[in-house]
Amino acid sequence: MSEALVLPMRETPEVKRLLELMDASGNQAQRQELISMVNYVDILTNQYNTIMKELTELKEKVGGITDKKNPLSVMMEHLTNVVADIGAKLKALKDSIIEFANNTFDTAKDKGLSAVGAVAGALHIHEGLEAISKGLGNAAAKVENLENFHHERMESKLLTEFEIPAELGSLSMDELKAVYAKLLDIGMNEDLSSAENAVLQDMVEEIEGMLPDSGEFTQANEAEIEAEQGAEMQ
Repeated sequence: MSEALVLPMRETPEVKRLLELMDASGNQAQRQELISMVNYVDILTNQYNTIMKELTELKEKVGGITDKKNPLSVMMEHLTNVVADIGAKLKALKDSIIEFANNTFDTAKDKGLSAVGAVAGALHIHEGLEAISKGLGNAAAKVENLENFHHERMESKLLTEFEIPAELGSLSMDELKAVYAKLLDIGMNEDLSSAENAVLQDMVEEIEGMLPDSGEFTQANEAEIEAEQGAEMQ
């Protein structure tokens, strides 16, 4: 990975020495323009890294789905390609800024900074920045949609497989406690995937918010389950 991708843009050697030259030469307007631009690029880079992290975590939750007939697999593959394309454009833009900073430093030493002109104008960069920003915003929204889609699929699978009522709000308190106990039992005794366990935990927490003194009920229920298991082993 190049230094330009590891360091904040303002800290790369090429940009740093150009900023120092601008400061020493009293070209504060150009210096501030360059600072604003590289700060914006760093913001976009952080957004890109966040999206990549979320996409990687989602892939781990899904468990490496490769079935081309699975809609989630198809959507994830498409989004991965889209994000990779944005990353390539962001890297190219960073490389252009570094090249510009390097060339500008050399030109300024010979002809002075007045020969450089406006920073963003010299790079024609505003359109590229806005396009990347828009692409990242769309990608972040799609990652969230995929996470919701995956969660709904896992929840539907658990509800169907273990015959759990979908409309919890319509249950009586006794029925709600029974479902709660059943979910805890499933979590303790069933071999679930990490994704299924995550969804199960969300369901448990949802019911906990609907039950009075759910902590005491949980302890009592776990003690009852352990007692039953102990009796079965004897």
